[in-house]
Parts: sequence; structure tokens; C-alpha cells
Amino acid sequence: MREDPSVKLLQIPFSHNSVKVRRVLALKGLDYEREDINPAIRGKLKRVSGQELTPVLVDGSRVVADSTEIVLYLEQAYPTPPLLPPEDPERSECLLLEDWADTAFMELTRRLAYWTMMSSGVSIGDLFFPRHPKPFRQIGGPIGATVIRRRFGLSAKQAEEDEVEARRVAKIAVGRLAGRPFLVGDRISVADVALAAMSTPLQLVPGIRDDPSVAELLEWDRRILEDEFTPPQIRAVTSRAELLVP
Repeated sequence: MREDPSVKLLQIPFSHNSVKVRRVLALKGLDYEREDINPAIRGKLKRVSGQELTPVLVDGSRVVADSTEIVLYLEQAYPTPPLLPPEDPERSECLLLEDWADTAFMELTRRLAYWTMMSSGVSIGDLFFPRHPKPFRQIGGPIGATVIRRRFGLSAKQAEEDEVEARRVAKIAVGRLAGRPFLVGDRISVADVALAAMSTPLQLVPGIRDDPSVAELLEWDRRILEDEFTPPQIRAVTSRAELLVP
């Protein structure tokens, strides 16, 4: 990787937006520093970027928030290898598909993943506060779960609707791929990274991950994301859930 100690990523490790940016950084061959943000304590984000959402990229004096804005900045600042086709109509198509992937999958798969984990007895305290003492995790877990339910509108009814929608959009995605390795052209692009990162939380949802279209999409995700497919922190806290969810 190219050494560039000025590049720093402020992230929540298990966030699919952070996965998206990490994969682009890896494809660009950039070495960078990671700083994990506690989801419940976001003062550092506010001080650095003027807002409280992750990820945030710091590149020298340049600060960029929002995963798509970061990806587009990296494409401009570090153009080799290119992750956008050089000319239209392929370039516009790639950007359109990147936006569709974010819109179709991001909120949907996040809700399903959180609902599955909380319904399976996974400790939100362990997920959000892995480095804190056990008593803190035990207290913070229920509070965090309540905040998540309210923020994302989680409920059994919403989960049922989301499962139907997940099957529908997965079928659209695999139909667009039509067995090809990439969405646009003959090489990986930001559209591929966005679709893979946004849809990969479906691997945590036993109710739909065996659906033929979802399973095909998840297999494609593995090839696009490689070692980013399941962040270690998610693996650690969901291993018990695999035993609890029928």
C-alpha cells in the first residue's frame, strides 16, 4: 500500500458506510489510520467535521463526511486505479447505480440487521461498547437498544415489510448483474462497492439470506468486498445469535 500517514478514517467498524469507504481505500492502495468512534459519543466527529455521522475522512487539511462524498473525493484525489469509468454513458450509469444501491439497501438492511440481532439476544452493549467494563456494557445495552428502536422505527411489522422489500431489491440487483462480475464495464467500480457494502448486512438475517436472489447477491458481495465482508466486531457479537435464531 502507498504510505500516506496524513489520511485518517473516523469510523464505526461495523457500519456498512464505513465498510464501503474502507474497501475503496484498499482498492486505491492507500495506507491510512483508523479511529473507531463510540456510537454513543460523537463529540469528536462534531469537532472535526461539524456533524455527527460516520464515516469522516481526514486527508491533511481536507475533511470529508458522507461515504459517497468520501468515495468521490478519493477518486479525484487518488485516481489510480480508477473506480469510475472515464466517459459517459458508462460514468453516469455507474454514479446512478451507486446512488440506487445506497437508496435501495442502506436503511433497509440496517433495520433488518439491528432487528435480527436484538431479537436474538445479542447484547447491544457488547456491540457498541466493546472496550468498556462489563457493568457499563450491561447498563448501556438496554439504553442503546431503546435508542436504536426509536431512531430506526424497528418493529416486528416493519421487519416483515423489510424482508419482502429485501427480496425484491436483491432480485433487481442480481438481474442487473445477469451473471457478470461487475455492474458496469469489465472492472470493479464504486457502484459495485456501494451495492456490496449496502447489501451485505443481509447475511445476518436468517429469514431471508437463503432466498435464491439474496444468496446469489451475498456470494457476489464476498467477491467484491473480500476481507471486508464481515467486520470482526460483528462476527464477535453475532456468533451467539447464530445459535439462537432458528
